[in-house]
Order: sequence, then structure tokens, then C-alpha cells
Amino acid sequence: MYNGSSSNPSSSPLLGLPKVMRDAQNPRRPVLGSWLMLPGASLARMVAQLGFDFIVVDCEHGNIADADMHATVGAIAAQGVSPMVRIAYPDNWLVKRTLDSGAHGILCPMMHTAEQARKLVSYAKFPVPKAQQKPDTISGIRGAGSPFAPAVFGQQMGDYIATANQNTLIAVQIETVEGLENCEEIAKVDGIDMLFIGPNDLCASMGYPALEHSNIPEVQEAIKRILAAAKAAGKYAGFFCMGADQVRARYEQGFDFFNVGADVLALSVWNAVELGKLKDLRPRM
Repeated sequence: MYNGSSSNPSSSPLLGLPKVMRDAQNPRRPVLGSWLMLPGASLARMVAQLGFDFIVVDCEHGNIADADMHATVGAIAAQGVSPMVRIAYPDNWLVKRTLDSGAHGILCPMMHTAEQARKLVSYAKFPVPKAQQKPDTISGIRGAGSPFAPAVFGQQMGDYIATANQNTLIAVQIETVEGLENCEEIAKVDGIDMLFIGPNDLCASMGYPALEHSNIPEVQEAIKRILAAAKAAGKYAGFFCMGADQVRARYEQGFDFFNVGADVLALSVWNAVELGKLKDLRPRM
């Protein structure tokens, strides 16, 4: 059973994505989301209305700038869905801007070491007053000031600052050989809630073609190791999927958290399929 939030005890009930993750444990069910790489609050609202638990706003590889991120996060949350932002790199200012937008969680790519993970946690957590600290309290260096995040959570500033440490989910991507070798120690870092596997980059880092990960036994063994590390530390495990069949297989393997697809995938695949059905009408094209 997950215990990653136990180091931030609070009398307040869980909110946002941490609540979604906890509630999906008993009875167990997959936590399902989509992936946005294109900007636009209208697009975000449309996808959020489809029934997903979360939506990842991709600010690493996606075409989404800072202002677009703020608008997209608010649009997703307004539909009762958890917005999660993939930051480009574990820099303090990126974590600050992301959480100040009201994101329910962050997904950090290319996590290599436990020390790097501890720094990420410190960036994402507000300082806890000394009088309220306990031996297992996580106290970070996040600055307080954004009026947007409390509004997204439906809170006043004081309530948000007091509860954000437990209501912000921190997921890190294990997608390099270095991250794989350190995955057990990364999983043990207090404040890290989830190990998320990016199979393409993990496969490439191991010396194979990125898109062939599903056919390479060594990569599949690495995936099993990362999953085992997450579970041994009482943390969640997530996997980047491209469709429902992949989600089903990884859920049965023991993973908790999945994207079903992405906006660019839906646009390109649907259009290609439908266009292909008309190929006989355009023989010279």
C-alpha cells in the first residue's frame, strides 16, 4: 500500500491528484489520463470532458509556453480533472512556475540520482514552520506568493500554503541507465510519490532503437526492476502508453498510472486512417 504522503501528515483531507491516486487503491483500479502537447484552453477543456482522471500538460516536448500552461491547467481543473505538468528539467524556477499555476502534480523527466530527487522535492514543498515540524516532516524551499494556485484548488492562500505539501504529487521519470541503476534509492526519497517509466528513452539509453522497447527482453527486465523498486518503497508506478491494450497489459503487471494516448497521436492517427480509406479515389496522389 502506498505510503509516500505519510511524511506530510495533516488533519486536512487529501485533494487533487493525491486523492485520486489514494482512492484508486481500494478497490484497485487504473488511474487514466491523456497527454497534451498542443496549447489551448479550449482543447484542454474538450479533452478533460472525456472522463480522464488526469491530463499531463507537456512542457518538455510539447509546444506549450508558460502562459499557455497557466491557461491549460486552469481549464483542466475547472472540469474536475487533475492537471499534471511535465516540466522540462528539475530546475527550481520551473517547479515554482508549474506549481504556481495550480498544477496538482509535476512529472520530472530524466531523474538520475537520489540526490537530484531530494532537490526536486525541496523545490516543490513549502517550508513548514518549526513549531509544526515532526521527525518525518518534509520542509522545502518553495516560495509563497502565487494567487493562481489557491484559486485552482478552491482555497484561500493560507489554506493552500498549509495543505499544498500533501496535495501536490511528485512523479519522476526513470528513463536512463543511470536512473535505472539508482531507481531503488530514488524510490526511497521522502516526497517522491511515483516512478514513471518513459520506455522510449530508457530503451535508447540502454543502446537499442527507442521505439523497439516492447520487443527487447533486457528493456522489459529493466521495467520490472523499476516497478519492483516503486512497490518496495510504497510508491506508485506509472507507464507511458499509446493505447488501451498497452494500459491493460501494464495494469495487470502492477502499474497504477497511465496515459491512454495524446492529442497529437489522436489527430495524426485518426486523420491518417480516414484518409487511407479514400486512397482508391485518389490513385495519383
